[in-house]
Amino acid sequence: MGTGAMKAVRGRRNEAPKRWELNARHANGGSHMVRWFRIAARVLMAAFLIFAAYEAWRVLEAQKIARARIEAALAAQDPQVEKLSKARLDMLVAIEDPTFWANDGTDFSTPGQGWTTITQSLGKRILFDDFTPGFEKIELILASKFAITPAASKPEILSAALATAYLGHKDGRPVIGLAEGARAWWGRELDQLTDEEFLSLIAMLIAPNALDPLRHEAKNAERTARLKALLAGTCTPKNWGDVWLEGCKERG
Repeated sequence: MGTGAMKAVRGRRNEAPKRWELNARHANGGSHMVRWFRIAARVLMAAFLIFAAYEAWRVLEAQKIARARIEAALAAQDPQVEKLSKARLDMLVAIEDPTFWANDGTDFSTPGQGWTTITQSLGKRILFDDFTPGFEKIELILASKFAITPAASKPEILSAALATAYLGHKDGRPVIGLAEGARAWWGRELDQLTDEEFLSLIAMLIAPNALDPLRHEAKNAERTARLKALLAGTCTPKNWGDVWLEGCKERG
């Protein structure tokens, strides 16, 4: 065997251990990654179970107090709310929660509905001291479905929602309930408002301090016009999340 051939054989013999070491390193690296993935999966699973247990506890707590809180809201209800005609209640429901009479406090499909149903609007005010979006939204959805809806009839939920509705601040104090809203923003009783004025109060619900008819007359009028177009059937929301009714902008 020549000198060149002998060098080639020695080279191949030297390369074999190096390839084995390289493969071993890759194998060890892969096993470390698998181990870390398993640890991460266990941590995530544990976090999920803790979160699920916490939310279940929150729903149980809501179930304990929902009925009493609803009764308290109904007891404090302004008599004017009881005078609302069926036609005006139908207008409000068609705008704020079209499937209200049939849903379980949630609706994730109706165009224009968005995240908040009438039941959830009530839940914000009777189950939370200071509701903030985020994890509390998950609590609100669950509480609306499993605590508020089973605790009261639909007429009770609607009346309590109207009695506790937030309609902005005026003269440094909150305006609570549609009846008080009529007095604060129009200077008249609720049953004395025109349909246009009544709709202007409903227009405020999405952003009370940005849409009141005194300080933000033009914005309130635009929102009210969109609501009228929606009720007239001359427009439809673009999608489930179109709570500002951009689909009705040109028809308002």
